[in-house]
Amino acid sequence: MAASSHKAGEHAWFRHLTELSVCFVITVMMLRGFVLEGYLISTGSMAPGLRGLHKQIECPVCQYRFAFGVTFDESVDADPADDFSRRFATCPNCGRSGISAQGVPTAHGDQLLVQKSYFDFRAPHRWETVVFRFPADPGEAYVKRVVGLPGEVIRIVDGDLYVDGQIARKDLRTQREMRIAVSHLRHRPDDEEWQLPWQPGEYWSKSAGGLAFESPTRLLSADDKRPLLSWVQFRNWRWTGGTHYSEVPLDGNFESDWQICLEELNRSPVSWMTRLQFDRDRSVLRFQGVMPYEMQERVTSWPVSSAFRAAVYRLGALSHAAPVTDRYGYNSLVASPEFPVHDFMVEAKMTWSVSPDTIAVRLPVANETFIARVSLTEQEVQWVLESSEQVVAREPLGDLCQAADGRLQVEVSNFDRRLLIAINGQQAMPPLDLGRTESAAQEDAARFADRAVDPAINGVRRTVEARTQQNRIAVGLSGGVVTIDDLILYRDVHYTPGRRRNAVDAPFSVRAGHYFVQGDNSPVSSDSRNWGEPEVPHRLLLGKPFVVHLPSKPGKLTIGGFALPIRIPDWSRIRYIH
Repeated sequence: MAASSHKAGEHAWFRHLTELSVCFVITVMMLRGFVLEGYLISTGSMAPGLRGLHKQIECPVCQYRFAFGVTFDESVDADPADDFSRRFATCPNCGRSGISAQGVPTAHGDQLLVQKSYFDFRAPHRWETVVFRFPADPGEAYVKRVVGLPGEVIRIVDGDLYVDGQIARKDLRTQREMRIAVSHLRHRPDDEEWQLPWQPGEYWSKSAGGLAFESPTRLLSADDKRPLLSWVQFRNWRWTGGTHYSEVPLDGNFESDWQICLEELNRSPVSWMTRLQFDRDRSVLRFQGVMPYEMQERVTSWPVSSAFRAAVYRLGALSHAAPVTDRYGYNSLVASPEFPVHDFMVEAKMTWSVSPDTIAVRLPVANETFIARVSLTEQEVQWVLESSEQVVAREPLGDLCQAADGRLQVEVSNFDRRLLIAINGQQAMPPLDLGRTESAAQEDAARFADRAVDPAINGVRRTVEARTQQNRIAVGLSGGVVTIDDLILYRDVHYTPGRRRNAVDAPFSVRAGHYFVQGDNSPVSSDSRNWGEPEVPHRLLLGKPFVVHLPSKPGKLTIGGFALPIRIPDWSRIRYIH
């Protein structure tokens, strides 16, 4: 009886397991058929957030890891024969170029799990990521971000999106999803040539992985007795390349020196001829991009005057001071114009043994500068207009900042002329929106588009303005003994003109039941700016991607001395999508 009962139990258990397995298979089939669908991204139009086929590169000098794209869509006029660009990457953090990608295995693109028919129940929101059938070829599935909604009039001006004449803004969650890293303080090269992009002020010093601040006393201003801030100021330093302009004045007659240069340049690399210029009318020596060290050495070895030679040295040093642009480390193999950017987010992670009085972040917005001031002594967070010291917004800290913990993270941004502050991951006060109309943006952009002015002179003016504006970015402290463990500068997605078909040279009206979409990797994205049929009808929406799932990276399995290529999970890339 006991044995018979035991066998009956085994049979029941086996039958129950079989039933569960069948139910699981049916559930998966039902979900796959009616609810969920998987899509594999092959190109890089949404990078670096969503990646196509790419290589994982680690910079040999700053150890920063980044994705290097190897496939792009039809918007890119890349030359397949350009083997050099396909073999060498450029680090987006420190700017080191010529990083070999040879031998680095190619990783699969991100796999998206998509909620099918999601938009049968509601319309997509602005900045939401969608999967849809390409209107010109419904057999192709694309993933982009919705920027224009039915009935809206949209336009792209100087990297920003304008809707019905007003700038379109992002909330904090969307900013975090779209932001692109420019500089990680923790990843800094151990190289004598490289210069730290954050310039420490009084009481600041470099620490092992970041920056240290120690104020000897509590310094107060003489007039209002507020704590005085000591700043660490941003200054972008570029290793190579670029399309920015630098110039130095020449005091005297240097025509003979320039003629010698022209003769020698004819025997030098072709690119040197156009990048080094002598402006006789303004008596300046000008260069576009970063002057290669080899060029600087060769020019100063030619039989030119000592004054001209000194000007070349000054020009070479100045050429490294470049504005932050919209370049992508992901796009190293694609040649594209660069545009100075103006929307930034500063993230500072700090610890302390003695609590500071005030933590501050300074950000520019056009011609004004605003300071996000977190006062630990007054338990208040403020936005201050620097020129007048006027407090334009304030909120109590509440329980956002626990000074006793000795640890704090602050995020401050000016994306889309919206000032935001987050402390320890939570938004500290309502956003402060600054006025910006499409017509005002067009007027600003027109200042550098005057065809009656030499393009190089316009380029110099634009470089100086962008560099001056970006140099106002800073982090300040007063009082305390503080270590900034990591200081990260991000930028917003900067929408480029593309092929200027739609919403660039003129406003574009989105029809009812249609959407205007763009890729986050704007320089190489095939999207509504460039398409002959720019709008995506609602009926072509396939669903909403909500998670990057089962991403993989190349690996090797060694058996009996033989290495077999395999795919292994890349858990770091699993994430939810807004």
